[in-house]
Amino acid sequence: MNLSRIAGFDRLTRMGRRSFAHELKAAALMPAAIACVEGGVIGVIARLGFDAPDLVIAALVAAPALANVSSVLWTRLMYGRDRVKFVLVLQLLTLLSVAILAVAPYNALGIAILVFGVFAARSCLSGIITARADVWMTNYPRSVRAHVTGRLSTMTTITVSLVSLLVGAIMDAGWLGGHGYRLVYGVAILVALVGVRSYSGVRWRRGRAIVRRERAAAGIGQPHSAGPLAMVRVLRDDRDFRRYMTAQFILGMPNIALWAPFIAAMDDIFALKYKQSILLAQIIPVLIPILLMPLWARLLDRRHVIEFRAWHSWVFVIANALCGVAFLTNSLPLLYVSRVILGAAFAGGILAWNLGHHDFVKGGLATVYMGVHVTLTGIRGLFAPFLGTLLYSTWKLEMTGLVIDWPGLGGWTFIWLSGLSTLGALMFLRLHLSTRHTLRAGDDDEPVSQGSPRH
Repeated sequence: MNLSRIAGFDRLTRMGRRSFAHELKAAALMPAAIACVEGGVIGVIARLGFDAPDLVIAALVAAPALANVSSVLWTRLMYGRDRVKFVLVLQLLTLLSVAILAVAPYNALGIAILVFGVFAARSCLSGIITARADVWMTNYPRSVRAHVTGRLSTMTTITVSLVSLLVGAIMDAGWLGGHGYRLVYGVAILVALVGVRSYSGVRWRRGRAIVRRERAAAGIGQPHSAGPLAMVRVLRDDRDFRRYMTAQFILGMPNIALWAPFIAAMDDIFALKYKQSILLAQIIPVLIPILLMPLWARLLDRRHVIEFRAWHSWVFVIANALCGVAFLTNSLPLLYVSRVILGAAFAGGILAWNLGHHDFVKGGLATVYMGVHVTLTGIRGLFAPFLGTLLYSTWKLEMTGLVIDWPGLGGWTFIWLSGLSTLGALMFLRLHLSTRHTLRAGDDDEPVSQGSPRH
């Protein structure tokens, strides 16, 4: 690949260019293992292979968001440490977790192993995302950060999609007596190891100075600027960021909530096999962004993330509404259309999720702002997938004479969730209208300085 043709590549420092080349290679290889813990892959395997109940499926697809709660821990542990080395350790722990999934037996114990392995892997990936925020903040200028992130996300998406498709095809073919996914997982780990080795070549611009300063501050007993209290201070003191996080919380909730009932509905309503289920649940929503991410990146590079979200959020509303209509009318073609539109929404969502907090960062607290963002995503994961499952499924609860017999909303679940998406989109629109004259795209800043955010 000719890196010089990538938009903004000539504006990177020499170190930034070398690091980006290593990151790009790692982004093409490490995701081979990430695909193994994607909800649209492991959820389908659990449903069709392990015959796992709906609440287990909800737990598996909740893992990416729920594991983000661990961001509080990672933010504290990485303080005073080299972020690149920290990422490398977490990458190796992720591969170990995937190896655990590959040996899970087809029984109740195996289901428990799946849940444990997925949560372990996702927790490590949460730490990687949090640590990577600092590296990106100094290595890549604000004016090209979205394009750089888009390229990395594109490589990740291609690999995740190919591995996901391979899992579905091999499972439908019945290789190894229904154990074919284990072979794919083993190969994926080996491929990912090459990606880990490539990431070791990444350098963190100004990283040594930042680490020395953090360690010196810790040595004199200065309050931990990257701990939970710092996150609370950010939400308390930065009103615009707090409102942004509130709208983000509402908009993101239905996107997490619908994943588990979507997997269940594909089986209940359409009786789809592995390959088509994984195609709809995983591949289409993450493959479509490759085509549209450059367009969203161009908009995000020029606009504050609040203005970006004010337009972008409505694509989620349309996708979720069409998904509900597809299930209610038993229309498989419309279901495919809804997933394509969801992919268009994810194209912008990936960029905004990874970079949006940079437009609010003050005092170089990139890790703290990202920690707040990731942790709140984890809080959504505590209940959103289970809420979606409870709305969709039929269940009965008897307690102290009180009987609740819930018939389940079925396809109407997705219509209800699209209404919640609409509320989130309206909140972003209102926030944009009230801040459009006062906010602008954030400046480049140095991550993790001491003290509270400056205003």
